[in-house]
Amino acid sequence: MAADLQKTAVAALVAAWRPESVFAGGEVPLAPSTPYNVVSASSGSAENYSLSAQFGSRSYRIAVQAFGETAGEVDFAVAKADAAFLDKKLTVTGWDLTTAQVEAASPLLRDTDIGELLYKTVTYTLTAYPTE
Repeated sequence: MAADLQKTAVAALVAAWRPESVFAGGEVPLAPSTPYNVVSASSGSAENYSLSAQFGSRSYRIAVQAFGETAGEVDFAVAKADAAFLDKKLTVTGWDLTTAQVEAASPLLRDTDIGELLYKTVTYTLTAYPTE
């Protein structure tokens, strides 16, 4: 499920923006054009166990790091992430997903490790219920 959610999350953000500005975590080229977003999905946490020790749902987080040279670029990239995820219901085969909600958003920060770019991180949460 986590790998499928990662692919779905990247596809949703590409649909809301453009492919050359959206990267999966760990797949960012050396010098991407700004602004851009990096999307990562968690592996999920089992929840709602039954008496038979079977989980009833899994909670997931989608983290989006929005990068830009200016605060305006970063905010633009965050707006694209919100358009893709906020209050949206993603589709993954075999799972019924709740709408995504913002869990946390960082303030504007400077990343000196990658050459003075500014960034914000927004984390969206959702719950997945097996359909079978």
